[in-house]
Amino acid sequence: MLNVQGIDVYIEGEGARTVVMIHGWPDSYRLWDSTVQALKRQYRCVRFTLPGFDLAQPARATSLTQMTALFSAIVDTVSPDQP
Repeated sequence: MLNVQGIDVYIEGEGARTVVMIHGWPDSYRLWDSTVQALKRQYRCVRFTLPGFDLAQPARATSLTQMTALFSAIVDTVSPDQP
């Protein structure tokens, strides 16, 4: 697990290619549990709970600009120099 901009990022799997999984409303990173189990032998699966959706954290409003910057920071951290 890594922490990027205050968000816990979970990485599972051994594959050479990375898949970043983003949940919808009102879910969390746990939405992807069964998908990770199916893909982790072939891919590095990266998932996280979007800001404001983690019930263990205080509510957090996030603008579209902040959200896209967060996505970019997570991708750059977990898969530097890779698409």
